[in-house]
Amino acid sequence: MELASHKINVNAICPGLVDTERVGHIATATIAGELSDQEKRTLLVDKTTASVPMGRIANVDDVAKTAAFLSSSEADYLTGLSVRVSGGV
Repeated sequence: MELASHKINVNAICPGLVDTERVGHIATATIAGELSDQEKRTLLVDKTTASVPMGRIANVDDVAKTAAFLSSSEADYLTGLSVRVSGGV
C-alpha cells in the first residue's frame, strides 16, 4: 500500500494449472507408474479439470487477459489484489 500514494498499483495474478508445456513436466514428476508421459499429462489434466467449476484448466490467454486488464486504465483504482485465475477453485 505504500506505493499507492505514488500512483503505482501492485497486484498479483495467481493462476491455477495452466495448459503449457510445464503441465507435462509436473505430471511426469508427480505421477508414478508405468504410464507414458502423455498418459500422465492427460491424467493430471483430467483430475484437475474435475475439480474446476468452470470445467477446464486455464490457458495462457486467460492469464494474459488478466495481466492486460490489470495493466490497463480500466483497473487504475485496483491495488493490493490477488487475482485467482483458476476457474473457480
